[in-house]
Amino acid sequence: MSLAIASVVVSVVTSAIISLGIAQLTREISSHDHVAKEENVMRLGASIVFLTILLSPLLSQTRTSTLLQQEPPIDGAPGIELPVCFGAGISNGAFGCTIVMAARNGLVLVGNNEDRNHTQTIMTLVPATLKYYGRIVFGYDDGPIQGGMNDQGLFIDANALRPTGWKPDSGKPTYPLNIMMSVLATCATCEDVRAFFEKSNFPALDRARFPVADRSGASMVVEYGEDRVQFVRTTAWYQIATNFVMSNVRNGNYPCWRYRTADKILSESKELSVELIRKILDETHQEGGALTVYSNIYDLKEGIVYVYNLRNFDEVAVMNLSEELKKGQREIELASLFRKPQ
Repeated sequence: MSLAIASVVVSVVTSAIISLGIAQLTREISSHDHVAKEENVMRLGASIVFLTILLSPLLSQTRTSTLLQQEPPIDGAPGIELPVCFGAGISNGAFGCTIVMAARNGLVLVGNNEDRNHTQTIMTLVPATLKYYGRIVFGYDDGPIQGGMNDQGLFIDANALRPTGWKPDSGKPTYPLNIMMSVLATCATCEDVRAFFEKSNFPALDRARFPVADRSGASMVVEYGEDRVQFVRTTAWYQIATNFVMSNVRNGNYPCWRYRTADKILSESKELSVELIRKILDETHQEGGALTVYSNIYDLKEGIVYVYNLRNFDEVAVMNLSEELKKGQREIELASLFRKPQ
């Protein structure tokens, strides 16, 4: 029996038990034998409570497992694929998330700072199926899909934006599922991702841009600028993505201190390394309203993820994606990977 069917069966059984119990309670309440009525009502009521408590964890577990096994899983209602940091309470000046994609001297690395003042962060692993790639995604308890990598060496994340003026193409359907999970489940290269975005309308492009990189060293940022969907590339050995529309930039006036900081470090560097990307993430991390809550460095060729928590770049958890996927689907609190502060 599949997890989806199991979830339905448990739901039906639980509802049936409660409904039958309520019906019996109603009959007992209308009984004229008051002593028997009182005893039976108490027994039936206790039975309903016991069975509900007994079945609730199973129902919850099957729903969680079903979410993780959906192909590709959906984060929230169809079309709800925006990073949660778009929500109310984040000021215009507090937009965060810095992403660096680089390929040099045989390495292909991506660095990411996730910025939001919400420390309940999680990592989710979804093994491959016959139809979909295995993947690891990072996010929050209330928005588990903020970015990640698949077993083909493809990376995707998102930068929050002010409204871009996105308009739909009347000849295309609106994509109904989570963008990032769908990309990681079905795409292996940047060209695959471009084809994915060219097929449908994505309302998320009104408030987000999507940096993408693959293990070949190719990278691009999908965004809406100059009244159309753009696939922004660079001729340099690195590409940086923060919270502005690159297509609208003129004369190299980049309106973000994090972008300028990362660009200066990379332009002065002759070799690529994990240490270099870590330095950039440390120098561009944020405090305050857009707090950096976790940072990742992805080695796209080797399938390795270096994870840092709460701006502590001295302690790292190293995840081998291939080995982690062998352990099955699961969700892990990021804090559990690190030593607790003394």
